[in-house]
Amino acid sequence: MSMRDTFLRMLTIDEKNILHLMLEDTESGYRTKIILLKDDGYTVPQIRKITNHHDNNIRKWIQHRFNEKGIDGIISKKHNHKHHKFDNNIEKQIVDIASSNPRSFDLGFSTWSLRVLAGFLMNNLKLVDKISHSEIRNILLKHNIKWRKSKIVLSNKRSNNDPAEYALKKSTLNIYDTTLYQILYFYM
Repeated sequence: MSMRDTFLRMLTIDEKNILHLMLEDTESGYRTKIILLKDDGYTVPQIRKITNHHDNNIRKWIQHRFNEKGIDGIISKKHNHKHHKFDNNIEKQIVDIASSNPRSFDLGFSTWSLRVLAGFLMNNLKLVDKISHSEIRNILLKHNIKWRKSKIVLSNKRSNNDPAEYALKKSTLNIYDTTLYQILYFYM
């Protein structure tokens, strides 16, 4: 099965000169090399062998980035993620809540995930306007608390071994596994 070769629009002389200068850039250099190789008549499989990058990425940089946006499309841009600064009082409250059992807040689970904790702090307690799960992890690490991933327990010694409760948990877990499998299959 042969795939149609990736189209690269015609480069102007100015673009070629700029691209040759950009080859030295550690961040955008490999993208520049992809564009210049394609301009020299190389096919995507040949560019893959030369650059050791996946065909899909090569096509992305040629078709979707360079053809649509020109040189701006292949230049590396720094992300400006704003890290929120929280005072010690807020951080202490976050640590206290993360260290507590969610059931003490009348929630139906016994361990926090970082994402659920972030949502709870913003939506339920209105403690902060915005916080990400990674910001919570960093706050906890700053206070010497290493976070662990939450786990699903179908039954334990403390539960009343109710067959209906066990069946509900198992069906929920099966739905989760099926959905996770579908997501993973979609991205493979």
